[in-house]
Amino acid sequence: MSSLSASHSALVKPSLDTRFHIDFSWWEREGRELRVDVLKHLRPESQEAFAAYTGGETIDVVDPETAEVRVVDKLQHMLRTQCKPLEAFQSEHTSLVDAVFHVFLLNGNQPLSPQDLGERVSRPAQTILRTLAGRVVYKGLRPVADEA
Repeated sequence: MSSLSASHSALVKPSLDTRFHIDFSWWEREGRELRVDVLKHLRPESQEAFAAYTGGETIDVVDPETAEVRVVDKLQHMLRTQCKPLEAFQSEHTSLVDAVFHVFLLNGNQPLSPQDLGERVSRPAQTILRTLAGRVVYKGLRPVADEA
């Protein structure tokens, strides 16, 4: 069944309403090291702690709104809380892919459409769509599987 959905998603063309996210499993499938690309997105004081991270760990986090304790992936929590603010990371020389990747690190990898991303990184949604929907996958940025 998963092969059917994978082949089906390859046939569906993403639109401006398609939501994208970082597919963390892409990094492993491609034999790439996520840590290398993430380091430049972190605050300097957090880079050393992240460099020692080995992966697969979970931590307990208290939801500030509900006070509910949830078990979350340590990597996801670390990225969400230790990334530089978008304004501090982004410059006129920041690539579109890096800016979009940074948005997903900051927002806990919550899926966003090219239109949403365009508003956050001040780039045209159509350009974002062309970049993310092309044959080349950049930094694991892919459509959400159930929407493709």
